[in-house]
Formats: sequence, C-alpha cells, structure tokens
Amino acid sequence: MIQKLVCLGDSLTEGFGVKKAAAWPALLQSELGMEVVNKGISGDTTAGMLGRFYPEVIMQNPSHVLIMGGGNDMWWNVPTNVMLANVYAMVKQALHHQITPIIGISSAGFNPAMIDPRTVWEPIDGYEKLRESGTIYAHELKKMAQSNGWMLVSLQDLFLNGEGNVDHSFYEGTDGLHPNEKGHKRIAQAIAEILMKQAAVTS
Repeated sequence: MIQKLVCLGDSLTEGFGVKKAAAWPALLQSELGMEVVNKGISGDTTAGMLGRFYPEVIMQNPSHVLIMGGGNDMWWNVPTNVMLANVYAMVKQALHHQITPIIGISSAGFNPAMIDPRTVWEPIDGYEKLRESGTIYAHELKKMAQSNGWMLVSLQDLFLNGEGNVDHSFYEGTDGLHPNEKGHKRIAQAIAEILMKQAAVTS
C-alpha cells in the first residue's frame, strides 16, 4: 500500500507552464488521498535525477518513488543504454532503502506546430529523431521494468486520439511541448487509475 509517494522527474513532473497546484503530482495527491511530494526539476536529466536521488527521495522516507525522466536526455542525444543505466541505479538505491520503485513512461505526444524556435532550442538531432528515440527508450524501459517485476506506469498513448494522432488540445496555450492544465489532469487521473488497479491486484 502506498503511504507516501515521491515523484522524481523533469519539467513534466514539476509542472512547467502551470501552477504547482495544477501539476499532476498535486492533483494525484487529491485523487489518492495521500501525501505526494513533487521533486521534478525542469531541464533535468536522468543523470541529474540519479545525483539528487539520496537527498530528494531517500531522505523523504517515502514508501514509494515514481521515477519518470529521459526527455531531456533524448533532447541532447544521450544513448538509450545510458538512460536505462541511470534509471536502473535509481531503482537499486530505492530497493536498498526499502522504497518501492515505480517506473514512469511519459507521453510520446507534443505539438511541433506550437513550438516557437525563438524560445525553444531544437533537439540536437531534430524532432523526428527525438520521436524515434522516445519510442525506443519507452520500449526498452518497459521491457526492463517488466523483466524485473517493477511497478510500471505508462503514459505513452495518453494524449493520442482514436486515430492514433496527438490530441493537441492537451497542449493549447503552452509551448507545444509541455501539457496544459487539462493535460496534467489527464495524467493524474491515469496514474491514479493504474496505481489503484495494481493495489487491488496485490491486496
């Protein structure tokens, strides 16, 4: 049973572009009725998350930690195996300290048409390469989690419509990369639903 959850991640977790109270960790706390601590930092990488894992996760003494990052790594063309190694190290630290890890896979969606190149630096290898890297990373991360029996929360298809295309309403009014309040509400609802289902199975 989850008693206290730390959410470790990047701008998607921090809630870049929305108020803290509208970011999905705060909404998740209301959905689940328990303490949820937001430890997202915009622009952070999996290496940065690993570096701050002890003070920002272990010292919080949670029962669970949700680890979700990698978008900025892919932006800088960091190899998939490096990202996986960083996540693996975080999981092992969590388990060593009797904290249950939850692997998060973020949504693959964004809206390039809304991205202003004057304010958002383009990925090192471009947006198509970013999409490709995201697909590979999500597949390998899911495989690693499942083969090790770790809890998994996948948001990969969360912002897609019935035709498999990105529903841009989740990005309206933003920079095209970060979800708006509607998007954060959708994330919180999806994570709450997944965690409650998993809790019911294990109880």
